[in-house]
Amino acid sequence: MATLKQLAFRMARTPASGSLVRFGFAHADRLLPLTSVDRSEQAAIYRHPRPVYGTFHHIAVPLRGVPDVFALAHPRHAGLRTGLFALIAGARQRTPASVLVNAGPRQDVGQVHFHLTDDTPFSDAVRSEHLTWPDWDAAVRALTSVPGIQERYRAGFSLLQDAGDPRVRLI
Repeated sequence: MATLKQLAFRMARTPASGSLVRFGFAHADRLLPLTSVDRSEQAAIYRHPRPVYGTFHHIAVPLRGVPDVFALAHPRHAGLRTGLFALIAGARQRTPASVLVNAGPRQDVGQVHFHLTDDTPFSDAVRSEHLTWPDWDAAVRALTSVPGIQERYRAGFSLLQDAGDPRVRLI
């Protein structure tokens, strides 16, 4: 029989639950079945409920409802992005980590979240040098100007920052 935590995780992955998941992170994140690792006023880092990468796998989540990386790019979220990316940078200073955000069908929960892991996700993927940004804020803000991004979004894509590399690449 599935535990309450397993049921909550399964439910969070359904398309219909996106609004509920965003509400939970924005207003009741301490009640979610997640183990907090670090937090700030703007964001929190949790142990991933079902780790699939490396020896550690965490997720960094804004503490405001933001459905995807495109919504995070909106100017009204500038302060939220600053806080979120500062929390991620602090975590990477303590423990070198790759950071990954998924979009489109690759994003299976209706709240934008960034994976932190000591593994190299999508290690076989081509790291496009012409779609590279100096940092997360630049990548997220520039994303909407990438030619053909809506077609890629329908197919799904990811942004990746390899451990030890400040650059962010579209893969």
